Amino acid sequence: MIDLKIIILYNEIYFLETIVRGAVMKTKQFAKDYTLAVKACEIFDENKAENVMLIDVSYLSNIADYFVIATANSTTHAKALVDKIEEALEGMGQKVYRRDGLGDGRWLVLDFGSLIVHIFTAEIREFYHIEKLWSDGKNALNMVGIRKMLEQADKAEKQTEVKAKAKKVESKPVAEPAKEE
Repeated sequence: MIDLKIIILYNEIYFLETIVRGAVMKTKQFAKDYTLAVKACEIFDENKAENVMLIDVSYLSNIADYFVIATANSTTHAKALVDKIEEALEGMGQKVYRRDGLGDGRWLVLDFGSLIVHIFTAEIREFYHIEKLWSDGKNALNMVGIRKMLEQADKAEKQTEVKAKAKKVESKPVAEPAKEE
């Protein structure tokens, strides 16, 4: 006869293990999504977009986790930014699901699933001001904040590398000098 307590315990452990595995997978996905969003911001910065903002909307909406918003100097500039963003993010393995606004080029939207990229001309951005709708003051970063965050991440990575090298040096056995006969 099988002990019912053992079966219940096994099912509870399996259930908890499934929850933990799901949380780890979700955390990895959030990290990937955030990396894509930061990459989009860097591309905008490199290509002379203005007023770049990264907004975390994951707790405000289920349509996306992040919005990246930028202002282009002209409709031609906006369309060029679209090409640069698509090329870079597709190179990272993220396909664009939808594009909108390519006709007139005043408000272009790229939907990458968990990341939605908005590119405006100055007058359209000022009119709609969507960052005001989606930002609560705690969930938005401009390029100054993004650069600061990236610098901190670089410092932390370098410190980790230095510590790893120091451990390797400590763990190497010291060679004994050759004995003379």
